[in-house]
Amino acid sequence: MVRPLPKLEPDDDAAARPSFASTYNPFHVAVSILRRCAIYLFPPPTSLRIASCLVPLLVCLSLIPLILFFSLFSGWYIWKNIPVAWQVPIYLQYGDSPLPYAELSLPPLSTAQPYDISLQMVLPASEANLALGNFMAILSLSTPSNKTLVTVSRPAIALPPKRATLSFSAVPRLIDLDIPLLSSYVPGTSRMNARIDIGRRDGWKSLGNGEGRELSVWNAALRGAVRRHGIRGLVSRFPLTFALVASAAFFSLSVIVLAACILPAIQWPVSMDQTPNVSEPKEDRHVRVRKRSRRNVAGESRVTNTAFKSEDIPVDIPSAHASGSFPLKRRRSRMSDVLLDSEN
Repeated sequence: MVRPLPKLEPDDDAAARPSFASTYNPFHVAVSILRRCAIYLFPPPTSLRIASCLVPLLVCLSLIPLILFFSLFSGWYIWKNIPVAWQVPIYLQYGDSPLPYAELSLPPLSTAQPYDISLQMVLPASEANLALGNFMAILSLSTPSNKTLVTVSRPAIALPPKRATLSFSAVPRLIDLDIPLLSSYVPGTSRMNARIDIGRRDGWKSLGNGEGRELSVWNAALRGAVRRHGIRGLVSRFPLTFALVASAAFFSLSVIVLAACILPAIQWPVSMDQTPNVSEPKEDRHVRVRKRSRRNVAGESRVTNTAFKSEDIPVDIPSAHASGSFPLKRRRSRMSDVLLDSEN
């Protein structure tokens, strides 16, 4: 009689079959390659120990420098892109236009960050500048493709400097003049060009004899201050601190992801090698259990048969002389009673 082979249980079959994610995971592939190299170079017991100890160490040592590099790069990138204040020097051109003007390129700006743009000038405290009175500061912002974004003009005047009350020094010969041009201006583009015009378009012809006049400027600069509000303002106030925090956060998350990817990859080759060896003893175990159960049933039947076939243990009955004056009566067995009943 041919005995059918025991079938594998669904759990054993699923455990013996690798999943799609574990088969095509690069970490699993790298770990399996390193483990096969260790098995090829060393005997099986030693190779298993080396693979279980050195594979995690090699993978971590090879990936930690890369994680450090990307962490530092993320901190540097955030520090570079944090909006900060800027200042561009202005070099006015005289004689090429009715008004002194200057054209300049602004540094890269944050497209969503509001800025306060102002014109800072240092004027000589001369009688000619003080006699000019009011003049105009005109700012035009445009894109590199010469598309005008905004044009603004603000009036200004040079006032005579004042000497401190308790100071015995001479009167300052320079005047610091700050002209606000734009408030909370959002550029919308990172690259912009600017044009500055200073003076009056009529050339101050209404002053004196009507001759043309120009403002004398010692130094000038266009300044943009960051309008701090919300999270952007907090980041722009502490740029170095937030860059370090970003690097630390990126490093921590990368290490967590690395551990989550490598730990299953390290356990996967061991389970794959052990699953075929584990399934075979289960089959043998089922067969052995069946054989033992059959042997136990046969043994129990034999024990029951021998129990029915066994006779009572013979007992020596003492004689009447040995037992005393009272003779002992022998008890009849059941077989003798059955024979007497049959004779009657």
